[in-house]
Amino acid sequence: MKPKILFLHGSGTNPLIFRIQSRNLLSLLSPHFEPVFLPGFHECAPGPGVLPFFEGAEPYLKWLDDSSPSEEEVCWAELDRLVAEVEKKGPFFGVVGFSQGAKAGMELVRELERRGREMSFWVGVCGTVPFQGGGDEVREGGWKESLGLGRAERTESFHLIGGEDPWRGESERLVGFFGETGRRVRRFEGGHQMPLDKGVNREVVEWILEVCRM
Repeated sequence: MKPKILFLHGSGTNPLIFRIQSRNLLSLLSPHFEPVFLPGFHECAPGPGVLPFFEGAEPYLKWLDDSSPSEEEVCWAELDRLVAEVEKKGPFFGVVGFSQGAKAGMELVRELERRGREMSFWVGVCGTVPFQGGGDEVREGGWKESLGLGRAERTESFHLIGGEDPWRGESERLVGFFGETGRRVRRFEGGHQMPLDKGVNREVVEWILEVCRM
């Protein structure tokens, strides 16, 4: 059996949509790994760029509601639920997440490290940071408070940041949630999307194979 990699979709999509969005990466990963796509826990509105191409592909899902720091207890409950799903469907060598899925994946690997059951790697594409509600001051305090809970120090990370992504600043901040050792940052041409360039996808896969020593 092939080793498994967990895929976490962005907010306002679902596993089917994310599988299509990830097709270039999957074509290179599939000979080596079994991708496992989990569905988010809550229905929501379609995410940026989802319509009209994926109209009728409901339900659109998200992992958590962290619209303000006051939602912290809800976030932790969802994290426990995600950990339980991972333990049931795993084991996983690593996780690939897009947008909110990258954030959920960060929370996951950080929590697994706390429990002594870490994954080998995390790949985040156009990831966002914790707490999205309120004004700039509230958001600034929220993600900094989350960062104060500690970094994922033992999980190697690959950060893919779109040069034209409106949420690029959040992706840059998310880098700081991982230890400097074993951390790689790759900026690519594109917006809030999975990279289309074959060279970028090949670079990610080669890095994963190196981390997993395959």
